[in-house]
Amino acid sequence: MPLDDGHRAREIILNILHLSPSLQDSSLLLRMNEPDWDYLIRVAGMHRLGPILYDGIVRKNLVRLTPPRVLMALRQASHKHAVRNLALCQELVTVTRLLAGAEIPSIALKGAFLANFTYRTLGLRPMRDLDLLIPKTHAVKAFELLKKHGYRPCYEGLPEAHLDGNKIHLPPLARHNAIPIELHHRLTFPRPGGSTDDYESVLWARSVSKRLGNTAIGFPCAEDMLLHLCYHATEGHQFSIGPLALMDLALLAQRHRLDWEWILRRASNGWRRYLLAPLYLAKLHLGADIPDWVMGELDVEGDKSHWLESAEYLIFSELDDHMLLNAGMQKILCSKNPLERIAAFGKIVFPTRAAIATHFPVRSDSAAAFLYYPRHWRRLLKKKLPSVLSRLLQQPREMEQLAAHKRAFSHWLKADTGD
Repeated sequence: MPLDDGHRAREIILNILHLSPSLQDSSLLLRMNEPDWDYLIRVAGMHRLGPILYDGIVRKNLVRLTPPRVLMALRQASHKHAVRNLALCQELVTVTRLLAGAEIPSIALKGAFLANFTYRTLGLRPMRDLDLLIPKTHAVKAFELLKKHGYRPCYEGLPEAHLDGNKIHLPPLARHNAIPIELHHRLTFPRPGGSTDDYESVLWARSVSKRLGNTAIGFPCAEDMLLHLCYHATEGHQFSIGPLALMDLALLAQRHRLDWEWILRRASNGWRRYLLAPLYLAKLHLGADIPDWVMGELDVEGDKSHWLESAEYLIFSELDDHMLLNAGMQKILCSKNPLERIAAFGKIVFPTRAAIATHFPVRSDSAAAFLYYPRHWRRLLKKKLPSVLSRLLQQPREMEQLAAHKRAFSHWLKADTGD
């Protein structure tokens, strides 16, 4: 279904997620038709909204107005994620103990904190994987420790190759239970010119310890969690994680006492736009308790024409399409400069040695990296190219529109405005 055809379903989703105790527009449910409900189910599955939508339908007394098949689908998703979250939390305890036994500090990020300490119950906030921040000096040691205990990386790239450039975590690892573990050595990408951010050092200094069972787990404090969620949703994923990103922020602001003045000081260090877009949308669509004076400090330009339409489009766009349209593909589809398109295509076909080393077992400073080009090409032909071509042939307009919105939002986010 093209994005424009799901307007009613998107409205319903945001109304159900809204923090108010009742549906803001009760007539919305009565106007929903079967394709609208199909779209809602698909978006719920794609963006892991099943548990929180089912909970909202029950709490807002909408059960009688919701088709039984929709209730069943959302209820099944709730059960599935509740069971999985229990397994993920057990895995977090296991990994934390392993790392602590080797004197490797760690901080659990995003979902682990939100599911346990922000959402009402553990199963309401689904988690895809476990994200742990490890000091860069300990990252490879932690990686090898997990391998020694039965965790296997998802691809062959050397862990050392992920410590530089634009990589912020090592290759994901998993055991037989298929729960991915991502070891992050940093949380922000290098800035233009290669400069780095001091965010991680501040985060370590302000981290808190909370207990899961009888194990102490390190987490970011609530303010740093909010900063990380905003950066992750915008710079990290261009809102491909969907409305769940807004729900995380709305509940974080509701359930935790936040030092907004400290957050704004951080915003003045080049983070203003990372915060503005997700906080504005969380307040607009979900009623997040973001003080007006905070929004005023963030929205100094007062002009949302450069980003709002793209941000709202991206939140409900297809997750698989997001994954296909990396920066190179966006240039190929959107650039009006033929030379820029050719250069982007060349980087995809002939990546640098450093990029090769992140996927194949060869050092980034070794000339042998070029010997892995045939394997890289096979990987492109087998996994990437068929998916891209299939989507371009099936939905060319939607793919071009998504690429344009991704590029527009990214340009706005990174524009040098002197703030």
